[in-house]
Amino acid sequence: MSDIVVVDASLAIKWVLSETDSALAVKLLNKWTGEGKEMSAPALFTYEVTNILYRRALRGLLTYEEAMRALTDIFAVTVSLDFSLYENISTQAMKLAHRFKLPAAYDAHYLALAERENCEYWTADTRLWNSVKNKLSWVHWLGDYQP
Repeated sequence: MSDIVVVDASLAIKWVLSETDSALAVKLLNKWTGEGKEMSAPALFTYEVTNILYRRALRGLLTYEEAMRALTDIFAVTVSLDFSLYENISTQAMKLAHRFKLPAAYDAHYLALAERENCEYWTADTRLWNSVKNKLSWVHWLGDYQP
């Protein structure tokens, strides 16, 4: 088993906001930390978590200050960002997005990184999970985690 685990923005948001399955996400984070796992994500992770928090502030679900605090808290968790040559990771992401008929190629970058690293990928994105769950055994959905 690899010492790397790929995580996405949908999971990381649950580390810092009180949402359904947030407690489960924190338990999983603590497990990885205790095991010395390296959490990794494509560079777009930073843009995605920032955008999620900003949009929630715009909709009045968070104050601007709460969104900024949550962003600081996410970046306090060590997630190694992968700045692969874009033609390599993006080409594979495009292939995966097409293969699984994903509505956008963003999420496929996480899939491509985990595939390249031959490691697990964890998500809280139900739509993505439903697209790949019976086809990619190394993709895991937070809702299935049993501590």
